[in-house]
Amino acid sequence: MSAAEERVEPKDRLFNPSRIPVTDEACQLVGEVLALLGSVEGRQKRRRAKDQAIHERAVSALVCALAHRYLHEPTGWLAVELSKGALSTSKRRAPFMTEQFATLVKFLSAPGVGLVELRKGDQLSFGGRRSTIRASSSLRQRIDDLAMEFGDFGRDPALLGEPLELRTEKVKKFLDGKVVFKADKLRLPDNEQVSRMRLQMQEINSWISAANLAWHGSALDDKVDVGKRFLKRIFNNGSLEAGGRLYGGFWQPLAPSSRLSSILIDDEFVVSLDFAQSALRMAYAQVGAEPPPGDLYAISGLRSYRDETKWIINALLSSDEVHTRFPRQTRGRMPKSWKFERVYSAIARHHEPITPLFGSSSGLRFMYQESEILIRTLLRLKSMGIIALPIHDCVLVARRNGEMAKAVMEESFQEVIGVSGVVEMEGNINKEDCGAAVGNNSYL
Repeated sequence: MSAAEERVEPKDRLFNPSRIPVTDEACQLVGEVLALLGSVEGRQKRRRAKDQAIHERAVSALVCALAHRYLHEPTGWLAVELSKGALSTSKRRAPFMTEQFATLVKFLSAPGVGLVELRKGDQLSFGGRRSTIRASSSLRQRIDDLAMEFGDFGRDPALLGEPLELRTEKVKKFLDGKVVFKADKLRLPDNEQVSRMRLQMQEINSWISAANLAWHGSALDDKVDVGKRFLKRIFNNGSLEAGGRLYGGFWQPLAPSSRLSSILIDDEFVVSLDFAQSALRMAYAQVGAEPPPGDLYAISGLRSYRDETKWIINALLSSDEVHTRFPRQTRGRMPKSWKFERVYSAIARHHEPITPLFGSSSGLRFMYQESEILIRTLLRLKSMGIIALPIHDCVLVARRNGEMAKAVMEESFQEVIGVSGVVEMEGNINKEDCGAAVGNNSYL
């Protein structure tokens, strides 16, 4: 077998202490492990009630994390903290990750227990290897016997962490011999704005975590974890008014066609509601001008290259200087004989009122406004009992709620920006198709 044909081992994942059992099957697996540990520990004295609760919570988190990792990547490992420093009171990531946590992990891998495979790390200060674990063959067999799925595991909201993240500007760094542009995390200010945003995200996350969501098809085969619902709002360039989009939902990285054909909300297929050309409409609102009618990215002379035109316009709005050459994403996608000046001139003629904003770094500010519109939309839909899944400038809702959600999005745009927004709807699966999907879905 050639090197190219060899199977690439999945990357190690950090142990997630928030996973909890939510079905009878998951509770049974955790119970069996606790019973086995109780029979082989050989304790002379019972643990105090408080210590026993910590022990049981640690076992539950480990079993759920190991099972979830096995279902997602059968050969994958979890990186886990075992050092005293990492498990100290100031650094531990969960209340049950005390110094006894390391003892528990090692015990689970002991010959008399054999539920965990453990690769011990080293203590090198730089470039050292972390300790990693995965389910043993006997634990994997029980997971298979119980026919476990991603939906057997939920998350403890108290351990999901901060739903807001503030980042620096991206700077050039060298990583594994490559040049990358990365941003670092910043400390969030302690003020009323952050408190308000945090409460909004906690409300949204609590709402979506309890929603009736399902996947039409095999979630295991498709590697779709419908329990991945914790959203984090990320701000950029060190400002709480730059960026602010929501990330983290299982539905976000999926192809648009997969969302429409496979996601179910309240036993019904979804429609996608998308703000049309929102950044350009915000730009026109900022300069107090009326945008031209029709598709704002369909420009005379460039109509056959709408996607490329969209990339270029958004790059012009996002950059801190006016571009003089094609953005990387568009290079080679337009006729070779075309110069950038030709394309820029066509854009500038069509959108003359907003040309002063080209090279003004307005893009992240427009993203922030867009995120504020989305937060307002989500909270309003929540108050109406309509589940909505956000994707930057778009939401997914059950088909029957499409028109109502569209109206709410347009109202929210008007309230935040002061001008009318345009929302486009995609997805129109009839009731017979929806009923057939529900009938065949093993998660309902």
